[in-house]
Amino acid sequence: MKNSVKLVSLIVLFTLSGSAFAQSNPGSSALQSALSVTAAMDKVQAPAVPQPEIKLLTPGGVGLHDITRNWTSGGQVYSAYPAIYRKLPAAGNSGIIRIFRVLDSKGDERRLEVYYTGGKVYFATNCGRPGSVSAYFMKDFSVGANASAPRLDPFSLEELVSFISSRFLDEEGNVKPAFSGSLAATAPAN
Repeated sequence: MKNSVKLVSLIVLFTLSGSAFAQSNPGSSALQSALSVTAAMDKVQAPAVPQPEIKLLTPGGVGLHDITRNWTSGGQVYSAYPAIYRKLPAAGNSGIIRIFRVLDSKGDERRLEVYYTGGKVYFATNCGRPGSVSAYFMKDFSVGANASAPRLDPFSLEELVSFISSRFLDEEGNVKPAFSGSLAATAPAN
């Protein structure tokens, strides 16, 4: 792409410089225009290419990468584990609000999806359960029984990352045993 931009710039420069040299003043505005066109052409960049995921945090050897935009089409976020959501209660405003790629201390890749439905939040993940996906009810991110506000904002990337990295996952990238009581559903990975 860069070579073609330079070639086009060179052609434009020669074309415009011909008319500049035909005039009596070599420092004419035509030559200056050709030079400014060439400079502008050098700034032309290739179309946007998806940026690699940015590591958000690496506490205890676990790396989280927000990959939500890679799984979004037409404003809707798609799951890699649709079977797990058929086992969870749904509401009119339910959907996946965030997806993380989890890299454990050994470099193994796992996935965590944040599912929001009717004020309740679930983490659907294959962390720690090879071949299966589990969904955990997240009380801290959910509206209380008396419609009280959640302790943590499920739409805040900072709060999600902090909670997942320090409270939900251990150093090996597995779900901490404390969350076994919040297990809501399990399904095969695919």
